[in-house]
Amino acid sequence: MKVHRSSKSTFTPAQLNHGDQLHYQGSDGRVRVIEAVSSEAWVSERNYPQLGSWVLGDISVYAFSATLKVDGEEVVIHREVGNQNSFYEPLEVAALHIWLDAVKCAFDTHYDHHTHAGGFMVEKDFLGGVVCMPPSDLRLAVQDRDRSICPEPILPWFGNSPWAPDIRQCYGGEDCWMGPYAGGFAHGGLDINMPAGTELHAPFDLYLQYYHKHLEAGFGNNAWNGFRTWDGESTWRLITSHIVDDLVEEHRPLKVGTPYATGAGTSVGLHQHTHFTFQVTEQRGSYWLDPWILFWQMGRDGKATLP
Repeated sequence: MKVHRSSKSTFTPAQLNHGDQLHYQGSDGRVRVIEAVSSEAWVSERNYPQLGSWVLGDISVYAFSATLKVDGEEVVIHREVGNQNSFYEPLEVAALHIWLDAVKCAFDTHYDHHTHAGGFMVEKDFLGGVVCMPPSDLRLAVQDRDRSICPEPILPWFGNSPWAPDIRQCYGGEDCWMGPYAGGFAHGGLDINMPAGTELHAPFDLYLQYYHKHLEAGFGNNAWNGFRTWDGESTWRLITSHIVDDLVEEHRPLKVGTPYATGAGTSVGLHQHTHFTFQVTEQRGSYWLDPWILFWQMGRDGKATLP
């Protein structure tokens, strides 16, 4: 199958099976062909601490890779999840940035009674509609190397400066995007430890925001959504969970930098933290992606030192 996409003001997610090609036309008019050749996944560390009774396995760190052909040149993207390398740089090739978000072969879906995919990670948040496993062999995102992931600077989501990535501050040190929660559940978001009551700010202008879960409605958590559609082409959905207090009225736009809630204090378990989730909807598809990509761009926009 050939998937045709063109450079736009925001980066472009895509899902490919082995043998599929992404024909991506850059802002310079040149079409780059990205072919998915193969992918693999494996467990690299098995020493997950056995904390509490809800433990799925002993996976601490796992890895995966994808072999691509970019304009006929074979390249391999290698990823590690569950350690500091979870916070990765995109591959730079053919004047592009390519983020490899996930590979299907890492997942074993028998736990939720769907088709067995042959891997070792199990979806944690599928009942809430958050799915880490791509429906195709791999999920990636592409942007011109000299363009941001969006046309406006992204301001810090909390605090006064971009977040400095530290895997030790992701709940117990494992809850990055797709991290091995409980030794084998793929964590459906990025947890960042912070004191309860930390203010959360709109990282860019949002045209709509509201709660899709709240204690007042009988749910076990407070989860907020914020939406932005860029140039009529791509809608981004931001989610933060474990909210304590509302600071703005729902169903109203927010200007960038506006404090909208305090976080890290509702149903947080062993560590006070806020749970960040990111979804992109465009071109007849919706894609759950690593929130780290947003923080990566915040760092570039704020001239922070990145790993």
